[in-house]
Amino acid sequence: MPGKAVARLRPAPAASRWRGKAWLLLTLPLGFTTWAAFAYVGIRARRARWLAWAVVYAATLAAYLALDTPSHPTNEAKTIAAALALLTWVGGGVHAFVISDDAVRRIAATADPAIADAETRIALRKEGRHLVATKPAIAREIGVGRPDKAGARDFGLIDINHCPAHALTGLPGVTTDLAQQIVARRTEVGGFSSVEDVGLVLDLPPATIDQMRDRAVFVPDAAGEDG
Repeated sequence: MPGKAVARLRPAPAASRWRGKAWLLLTLPLGFTTWAAFAYVGIRARRARWLAWAVVYAATLAAYLALDTPSHPTNEAKTIAAALALLTWVGGGVHAFVISDDAVRRIAATADPAIADAETRIALRKEGRHLVATKPAIAREIGVGRPDKAGARDFGLIDINHCPAHALTGLPGVTTDLAQQIVARRTEVGGFSSVEDVGLVLDLPPATIDQMRDRAVFVPDAAGEDG
């Protein structure tokens, strides 16, 4: 009985791998609908790159159809048309197969509100960090990392160099006592430059530093900017 149960379960992984990949069938009709396959996964997975490939394969298909007509009877035109047909059909099919696992994962993620929300928060923090790194004056003006300020666009980040102690407790791993220590020591050292710097000055354990990393940001003072 156990052996039979195992045998019945063995096909499941293969079935699971192919679940959600029916769109690959769109690459089979001689490349005529390869563009539709990429458009489908691009829209479902919210992936601009795949939408761009949909445009590329639609363009190669259009070029093939334009060249492979009685109005372009030359051998050169037919050769180019055949190459474009192979590129759209075979190349597009292989390309679609290569991205299929990633497409399934991304489509599943967009269907799960919790995952989608998490991805949005991660992207927002990344955008905030980029703003601090490239346009610190604007970051200060709109309140990146300042959840304590009314109307601020904090981007889900907490500015260790400027937030009051009660706001610093919003950082994972930061207690009220630690927040007060951070406020006291940042004044003494003239501000911190990274979570590693905070950890070094306050002699924090690596686990606490890692907890802070995702949400901590260090907005420079105006006087500290170049130019």
